[in-house]
Amino acid sequence: MKKGNYLVATAAIAMAFASCKPLDKTYATLDGAPAAKSITYTVQATDYTNTSIFASGSTINKQKGFLTTDDATANIPTLLNFKYYDAPNGSTAKITFTPLSKTLVQTDSVYADLKYTLANKADYLLYPNNTNADFSLAQLLTWLPYKFGPPTPAPKTNEQHLLTWIFYPTIATTNPQIYPGLYINSAVSGTTTTTNATGSFAFIGGAWIQCYYITPAQYAAVGRGQFNEFTNTDDANIPSFINGILKADASINAAAKTGAMQYVSFYYYNAAKLASQRIMPMVFNGTDWVPTSYTQAYLKSNGKWIPDPTVYYQLNKNDTGAMAKDTGIGTDALRTNLGTYGDFESGWTTSDIVKGIIKDVLPVAFPSPKVGINYVITYLVYSGGDKPTTATFTYNGTTWTQVQ
Repeated sequence: MKKGNYLVATAAIAMAFASCKPLDKTYATLDGAPAAKSITYTVQATDYTNTSIFASGSTINKQKGFLTTDDATANIPTLLNFKYYDAPNGSTAKITFTPLSKTLVQTDSVYADLKYTLANKADYLLYPNNTNADFSLAQLLTWLPYKFGPPTPAPKTNEQHLLTWIFYPTIATTNPQIYPGLYINSAVSGTTTTTNATGSFAFIGGAWIQCYYITPAQYAAVGRGQFNEFTNTDDANIPSFINGILKADASINAAAKTGAMQYVSFYYYNAAKLASQRIMPMVFNGTDWVPTSYTQAYLKSNGKWIPDPTVYYQLNKNDTGAMAKDTGIGTDALRTNLGTYGDFESGWTTSDIVKGIIKDVLPVAFPSPKVGINYVITYLVYSGGDKPTTATFTYNGTTWTQVQ
């Protein structure tokens, strides 16, 4: 009897030890923090009218949508805190929506405030080693951070400027299709011909880009040439007007592929408000240019959903100048070229660029960095032209590291 009881007891102990390891795994999972989630969601029409999310009578509930991208940024956390309240801290969400206005309306988009004409000494000479009082389009794009930042001043998201400058090359009679999205005109004074260009440039996605600027001839082509503007009475037709303008521009439409985007800048007048310059992003669907939806990023932090705090920064002449003096990266010839032109020739390795950004740029640009958030750094790589390239970094409280 004792022997039998002993065998049973021994078997029970053996079973307990045999099950110990998987039970340890189970309890480790229960004791550990839950894994962060990665959420992708498109806002539905029923979300706007759901009074459990947006209170009855609230602006979102009454207008049945987000009016602008800024409107969405302010209110999407309310939707996330309702739908994904149980998502662990560290979770991320990419939320897609289409604003009712279908435009990016900047808080500083009053037309008169956006207009700026480059002056010789004050502006053209900001471009490193420049001695000329004119710019090509590529030079103008590279010049923008020297005038409007980053780092100082720090551009606002979607900040826009309407710039007029002396255009290179000098052209007496210019076909507008040669330079899509620019208004180019020539003025003759005696034997001298000066070619001026006007265009729209905006800080979108952490970098300065050229928008497609609608010209007087294009307003006239869609029956709005009297004042060269769209008005609030045109709201329902603006997308079709822009579609017609883009499809009539052979240099744009001939190369358009499905998914291609154009940020179209136009003058807008509302009798009840100030005139403004708006930007409407349009995407090519294979046949037509149509308004596009937006995707914004959010982060679950301290129990609440917040807009993703990612910081965007574009290298400037001081940054590249500091890297050009760092003998621990690149070669003498590459550093000399970098100091002169502010972009990275093909001979630069990514590891050297990253090393230089960590050592020479980030500690200066961000002397008090936030821990654990992403810093997306844009720099220019030259290969027949400057191509904006990005690298992402994070700070752990002591050191900077690249996020792969």
